[in-house]
Order: sequence, then C-alpha cells, then structure tokens
Amino acid sequence: MLEKLKRITLKNINYLANVRLKGTIRELLVSALENKLEIYQVFEKKAIFILKKGKKTVWIHRALTSSSNPVGVNIARNKHLTKEILNKLGYPTAPSKIVKTLAELESLPDELGFPLVMKPLSEGGGKGVTININNKKLLRDSFLISKQFDGKVLVEKHVEGDYYRITYVADGSYAATKNLPAYITGDGESTALELIKKENRWNKERVAEGRLKKIKISEKTERLLMSEGYNLDSILPEGKKVPLCFSGFDGGEYIDVTEKIHPCYVKMAKDIADTFQLPIIGIDIIAKNIEEPLGRSNGVIIEINGTFPDIQFHNKPTIGISRNLAPALIKYLFKK
Repeated sequence: MLEKLKRITLKNINYLANVRLKGTIRELLVSALENKLEIYQVFEKKAIFILKKGKKTVWIHRALTSSSNPVGVNIARNKHLTKEILNKLGYPTAPSKIVKTLAELESLPDELGFPLVMKPLSEGGGKGVTININNKKLLRDSFLISKQFDGKVLVEKHVEGDYYRITYVADGSYAATKNLPAYITGDGESTALELIKKENRWNKERVAEGRLKKIKISEKTERLLMSEGYNLDSILPEGKKVPLCFSGFDGGEYIDVTEKIHPCYVKMAKDIADTFQLPIIGIDIIAKNIEEPLGRSNGVIIEINGTFPDIQFHNKPTIGISRNLAPALIKYLFKK
C-alpha cells in the first residue's frame, strides 16, 4: 500500500497541496525525517501520515498516534472520567458536577459555592470554557455557551493559582511551562476593543515574528471579559487590569519552568501516562507554587490532554529555554 501513497521528504514538506503543516505535526515530521524515517501522506486533504522504519509503521495525526491506547484516549477526552481516575491515583482535582439542564444548574452555587468554572465535558483547547463565575446570571449564560460544544457540561469549583502545562513523553522526557494570559489595563476612556487594538498596534513585542503573538479577539476573549463584568464595548475604569486569554497561543506568555518543578510532578506525569497507556500526554495544573508538591492546599489537576497535546510552545517559549520533545517522541515510537 505505501508505494501508492505520496512520499514526504525534507525537500517537499513545505509544498503539500491542501494541507497546512505547522506546529506540533510539522515538528514531529521534520524530526522523523532527520532520523531517516520514511513518511507517507495518507489523505490528500488531511494531515494524517504513516511513519515507517524497517518493518515498523506508526500512523500519526498531530500528536495522536496509532501507538496510543484508544481506551485511554477516550477516557482522557471525558473530563469527568479523567477526574475519577486521577482521584483513584491519589491526585487532587477540583470538586465538580456534570450538568445537562438549566434546572440542574440551579443548586450548584449552594453545592459547590462561587466562584465556579464552566467547561464542555469533552471539548479541548479552551473552547466553551468560562472561569471565575461569581453570580447566577453569568452561571446561566456560561452554561448556554458550553452547551453549544457538548450536551453535557462540567461545572467545577474555581481554584486560585497559576496555570501550568506539563508535557510528558513515555521515555521519561518532559517539559513544563507557566502559562500567563495577555492583559489590557483600563484608562477610563477607551473600550476593551480599543485597548486591544492599541496593544496589538503599539507593543513592539507583538510585531511579526516578535516574542509575543498579537492578542486574538475570539469567543474566549469575550467570555473572559464577561467573567469580569465587561464586554468589548465596555469602557474599563482607569487601572483596571483584565485577562483576555489562557496562554501564549492567544497572545499571552509561555514561560519555561522545566527546571523549577518539584520532582513529584515528574512522578505524577509518569503515573498518568502509564495508567492511560499513552506515548505522550499533556497535564494542565493550577498551582500556587510549582516548586512545592501538588496538593489541595497548593493546587489541582484541571485537565489531561491525551489526544493532541501541543509540543510547539515548549520549543518556542516566550521566555526561557527551548525544549524540543519531538525527537524524544519519535525515538520512543520506534524503540526496539
């Protein structure tokens, strides 16, 4: 079969018709080619490839591979099932409840207490997520937004702390970042939209190929403004600082903290990867201090990404050392 497919080389990787190769999948393919693997494109319009070395083949789509345990992948997609497994392993998660209707939503402020976080049960990438929900109107509005992405919604107790991502490869390689949002600060005269445009236009770090990406205006931006009681047309009071995103992907920061994390996080990542039987896994954490052990007093695991964990931002953090996990994953996939 392979001889009937298009062979990908370092010479033609930039000229694949109908497929935009960027980010994680590009890093993995380039690393595979540099390690003398054969690569074949399966579909003309999809970034799905077969990697071959000797008699062994591995299918790959972004960071999802045919070596991944399909049951583990499906469980990781379900945030509630993931929390149950994490709790059985002894790792802390935020108190939560699955909600399907507005009627079920009514009792949650009494059960969990404000502030709350709303997220679709099986959606990733921050889609449909609202944080710091502190009143019933915002709770209802956030629920209706999350329902657009999934019929079931997970409502969690909001946990104070910083947002971290640890990406772990089953060969023992790992990298960690502290993810900071982009902010705007009110001047008492400009709307939120005007402040975003000013920041994108005048911040020299947001130029093309600059250290920071331009702030994206999306439904996530509007939800974060909403959680602070504003919208794009609101005039922010002078000195009021408002977050607009979750990480460097939308204009914030990826700060490498790989060498700062407490050893317990590496053990934790290995436990989770082994339990889910996945070659690579992304773990999202809220913690007050990443240099101290994870616990309910210091933080919780908020999400596991076993399907498409992004490795690109470890390779290109906004601050800190570049950590390229692609060679480690390719080597692990084709270990003898």
